[in-house]
Amino acid sequence: MPTHRKTAGRTRTLAFLGLTAAALLATTTACGPTEDDGKASVTPTPKPAATTPGAADGTSAPSAPSASASPVPRPGEAEGEPVGKNGNCSDEYAQVSVEWAVPPTKDDSKLLLTVVNTGPKSCKLTSYPVLRVKDGNGRLVAVFENSRPQTPVVLEPGKEAYAGLLARKGGKEAGTLTTDLALAPHGQRPQENTGEGSLLQLPSGGVHMDDKARVTYWQSTSENAASPLFTR
Repeated sequence: MPTHRKTAGRTRTLAFLGLTAAALLATTTACGPTEDDGKASVTPTPKPAATTPGAADGTSAPSAPSASASPVPRPGEAEGEPVGKNGNCSDEYAQVSVEWAVPPTKDDSKLLLTVVNTGPKSCKLTSYPVLRVKDGNGRLVAVFENSRPQTPVVLEPGKEAYAGLLARKGGKEAGTLTTDLALAPHGQRPQENTGEGSLLQLPSGGVHMDDKARVTYWQSTSENAASPLFTR
């Protein structure tokens, strides 16, 4: 079994290209009826300013601090919760990086995705990483169907899980140099159109990928994740 050498990887939040829509923040404002709905517009009569301590002697009273806006939860995730939709790991607390499955001098078509649960609760990885290639066509990466584990991976706080990524089946000349991949929220299926995802930076300035690229389901061990990459 090949050894695994980690390389630094980083993620940053973005709308998941064609798969997802950006989360919308709606700010509620009160307004009177307008002429558009068949009624004359009404201008509310301003209330007299309340007398505040110190106003009579020319000094001003300290203003009350304004309430800060509450953070907006991502679609499918509960506000303030480290676990996402249907118990899946949320983007906020699941950090994903990409590394080589074997040294690139031997084979630069085989990669390993590592996810770490940085939250305080256990979460599930019920499917595979839904990846979209940023090559101008935005094509999805297919999945190794026979890599589905018998039960979903349960990721405890601080623990890791893995998925194997075969970038191409042919030579470099048959692939397109790809520097990063868009990753949908965990547990999201390709046909879903909600939520935000992450941008995964590929190592060494990019990897050549073709339309035969495949990814495995999330696995509890790196060995299980890498094994399908070596079966042609």
